[in-house]
Amino acid sequence: MDSSAWVGALFGLAGTMIGGTLSIWSAVIAQRRQAAQARDDQRQTRAATATEAALTELLEIERDARRAGPHDNARSHLLHERILSIQVLMQRVPDAGLRDRVRENCLLMPLHLPDDTRTWEQRRVDRIHLCRDAIACLGAYLRGEAMPPRTNPVGEIRALWHSSDIGSETDMFFYEPET
Repeated sequence: MDSSAWVGALFGLAGTMIGGTLSIWSAVIAQRRQAAQARDDQRQTRAATATEAALTELLEIERDARRAGPHDNARSHLLHERILSIQVLMQRVPDAGLRDRVRENCLLMPLHLPDDTRTWEQRRVDRIHLCRDAIACLGAYLRGEAMPPRTNPVGEIRALWHSSDIGSETDMFFYEPET
């Protein structure tokens, strides 16, 4: 065999090896991208499902507040259970600003300061405002829109509390209803 045949065979073998390596490498890269996309899709699905469940809980809290009669322990306990459920559901939502806003609204719903002069009826109406704000934020998130600004009533409710970071993720707490 002459040298040109050997050179041709070596180049053919080298080309085959390089082509095979590039094919395997591109398949691995494509598989990694598909796996990452599948994880992102799964995360988004979990977040959307959690957001919809939190919306349902908030709509129930608002409905109860609109229908509420005199304050009673059973209704208070149910409110606390729904708020706990919302707090857990919001942990699946990747938007930290949304989590903080909804958490803050939920934490303010049942609480009142020792020097709070609002009547039970006023606190009930405030609960409706807080629910509507959280519902508007969650709806905007589901639609891919920017979070709406706080309404004046929600800003006034928020101003009743002296702490500037109530409901923040660093100060998150779960509470038990008073019995």
